[in-house]
Order: sequence, then structure tokens, then C-alpha cells
Amino acid sequence: MRKQMLDMFPQLADVEIDYCWGGLVGCTQDRYPRAGTAAGLIYGMGYSGHGAQLSTLIGNVPDIAMGRTDTNPIGGMDWNAVPLHTGKPWFLPMVGSYYRLKDMLA
Repeated sequence: MRKQMLDMFPQLADVEIDYCWGGLVGCTQDRYPRAGTAAGLIYGMGYSGHGAQLSTLIGNVPDIAMGRTDTNPIGGMDWNAVPLHTGKPWFLPMVGSYYRLKDMLA
């Protein structure tokens, strides 16, 4: 990503990158996050790679904890299964390789 950053903003060549996020990504079939309650727990999940933006938005809505569920814009959405996905996400190494290749060719 540093290469793409410098291609667009060459003036940042001397700027160090302090933090870089990486890890597993929770994706839903339709790429919309889910938020609500289950078994007495309040949850927000399935951000599909947009957690930095969406978790901040969802975290700013304390209405669920106050008992108000009518203000949750993503409440009550169905959780459709990802086709051919059971158990461990066997397809993630292939997806990662595809995007690494795209990055190298960019």
C-alpha cells in the first residue's frame, strides 16, 4: 500500500507509517453489517472490511442498551448464508492471493 500511496502523494516519501491494520475480516453475504442483541449481549459485526467507519457509527447509537430498538437502521436484517461456506473459511487464502496479485500489478 505504501507504493500506491507514494504514487498518488509523492510528497509523503519521508513520512513514516506508524500503524497498519491487518487481520481477519467479518463479511456478510450482502456486505451490510449487523447490529442488535442476542442472548443478552449487544453486538455489532460483519463490517465486511469497513469496520473503521461503520463501527464508529454503530458505537455512537446507545439506544439498544437503553431498550430502544426502533432507531437501529440495520436491525432485523436477515443473515443469509454465504454460498458454499461451511466451517473454516477455506476460500480466504485464494481471495488473499487474488488481491495480492492485483496489488502487485497495480
